[in-house]
Amino acid sequence: MRAWLVGAALIAVLLGAIGCGLPEDLPHGPGDGAYEPEAAAVPAAPLSVVRRGNEFTLTGDVPTPVAKRALVDAVITSADDATVIDGLAVTPGARTPDLSAAGSVFAAAAVIGDFTLRATGDTVTLGGTAVKAAEAAAVADAAEQAWPRADIVDELVIRAPGPR
Repeated sequence: MRAWLVGAALIAVLLGAIGCGLPEDLPHGPGDGAYEPEAAAVPAAPLSVVRRGNEFTLTGDVPTPVAKRALVDAVITSADDATVIDGLAVTPGARTPDLSAAGSVFAAAAVIGDFTLRATGDTVTLGGTAVKAAEAAAVADAAEQAWPRADIVDELVIRAPGPR
């Protein structure tokens, strides 16, 4: 038995000496030979937030639990008595705008009862019906401020005045 233990110890020492280490000895970071899949290789569902009154439906992929929490918090604080239907999935590598900046966009859109936001990669599309042009402009401005590097597509419409 003792000879077996001595033999196993010798083999471990020899393998360590010639460079055959344990997995933690393998390269880990950029430039050290580690395999790094490209972020674009992650198939991610587009992110969407759809508001109907005080009900918000959130679907799509977010990169981290922190990003998910930031989006849910931004939506909840934007409307009194908000009901959130959370269909978000955490998918590491998913590309979304910085969701920690979403609060100002949803605050500006609080007056738009049918507000929608869709994000695919670097494109954020805003939709819904505003009562006044200033309301729509405030939402678009908030999105531009929140995500200056994103392509903001403004599809907000202004409700035509009805008959008096």
